[in-house]
Amino acid sequence: RDLHEQVRLIGTHLGRLFDERSELEAGRDTLTRLLSRRFLDVILSKEVTYARNSGTKFALLALDVDYFKDVNDNWGHDSGDMVLQQLSTILTENTRGGDYVFRMGGEEFLILLVDVQPAGALRAANKLRQQIADAEFRIRDGRVLKLTVSVGVAVHDGHPDHARILRAADDAPYA
Repeated sequence: RDLHEQVRLIGTHLGRLFDERSELEAGRDTLTRLLSRRFLDVILSKEVTYARNSGTKFALLALDVDYFKDVNDNWGHDSGDMVLQQLSTILTENTRGGDYVFRMGGEEFLILLVDVQPAGALRAANKLRQQIADAEFRIRDGRVLKLTVSVGVAVHDGHPDHARILRAADDAPYA
């Protein structure tokens, strides 16, 4: 009976783990496997609270692929998807483990840099911009494309409304 009870508890815990994993996976972009907008409000709210309580700063980097429409128009949507997948790899490989990388939609991405000062956020933005400019994006037929991105930086200023920093990040690439 004890063994059956232990097996039942293990099964229950495994079921919960699989349910949690499924919920997390539902919040991921299917193409890039990056976090989707679904978790953005929750994570931003948590970071605002943490920053206000701890006195630390965080930053948002808004990235937009320059002239991405040309990729889809000239090489097809399959090639555009390949580019986005490769770009997501560059973003995840060039951010810290505690940072968050989101695909906002289309060719727009958002990175939340935790515990960072403004100068560090600018360095991270420039590093990412340069990594992407230096990369070769392989598309169908073995062709290689070069891309650039526009990156905007917004640093949390202590305001409790996370929508404020999100608006600032959205506007920053166009400034």
